Amino acid sequence: MQFRQPSLLYNEKGNVRTVGYELEFSNVSIKDAVQIIQDLYGGEVQPVGRFKQKVVNTTIGDFTVEFDSTLLTEKRYKKVFDTFNIKPEEIMMGANTLENEVETALESIVGKIMPYEIACPPVPIPDLEQLEKLRIELYKQGAEGTHAFITNAYGTHINIEVPDTSPQSLLNYIRALILLHPWLLEAGHTDLARKMSPFIDPFPALYAELVLVPGYQPDLDTLIRDYHTYNPDRNRPLDMYPVFASLNNEVVSQFSDLGKVKPRNTFHYRLPNSSISQPDWSLAQEWNLWVQVDELANDPNKLTQMSREYLILKAHTLLGFDTKWTKITEEWLS
Repeated sequence: MQFRQPSLLYNEKGNVRTVGYELEFSNVSIKDAVQIIQDLYGGEVQPVGRFKQKVVNTTIGDFTVEFDSTLLTEKRYKKVFDTFNIKPEEIMMGANTLENEVETALESIVGKIMPYEIACPPVPIPDLEQLEKLRIELYKQGAEGTHAFITNAYGTHINIEVPDTSPQSLLNYIRALILLHPWLLEAGHTDLARKMSPFIDPFPALYAELVLVPGYQPDLDTLIRDYHTYNPDRNRPLDMYPVFASLNNEVVSQFSDLGKVKPRNTFHYRLPNSSISQPDWSLAQEWNLWVQVDELANDPNKLTQMSREYLILKAHTLLGFDTKWTKITEEWLS
């Protein structure tokens, strides 16, 4: 499958927009994932810890491979030992330390529900095929994703460089995601585990009603504060906090309930499954669905018309809104 190019290929500085992926999977170790990356792109390994390694200076940029659990990557389990003034790294249990034994046990338990993750470097949109090579090799090595087990709420996150940092442009992307969300769930065959998990909670109805009204034209500060009022966490299909932090970190840093937010001029799109064990799946499949969001966000007339139709249908529908709106969305997109 080919990667579609959005009509807005360049950012406001005239440079080609870049895209990075975060791939969640199991059944391939950190060591083996690092080897796959080196075989494909070269680079040198920089160990950060047992559960996190970097592969730097590859032909396309720097990768991070880690176990997606701060319990282990940040050794938060040690807080229990600290309470009793115990240093597990200094206590020997046979040939291993207590620290090593505890981490091995925790990995075997937490690894049943938490994935490994590869954070890929951002590459120019025309070069996205470079990342598809990684997906293919992970599949060949037996990587498992969302469909491998009923509790695997694994995702494929896409970090898309914003074309324009104006409040109006950012608002239009939020609007486009809200309008297309029911359709994206169907078109992307979003797994039940992900729908039921808290990782991709939909934007609340009250927030949709606020931002879809054509008269809502906030400045950046208001846009950020309204967003946080209705979405005080990172678990949305489109996480706007990274780009908000890059534009006004003074405001975002006031929100103490978010955890660590890495400022970057990207939309953090969290909706897609990680279907990495499926032979007919590709990164292009998920990217091409995002392009529909990108195109709608940059079509002000269609955006306004769809917003009005959405709000009217929402106000007059008690049951089955998503099904009805998905059908209407298909007509708009066709």
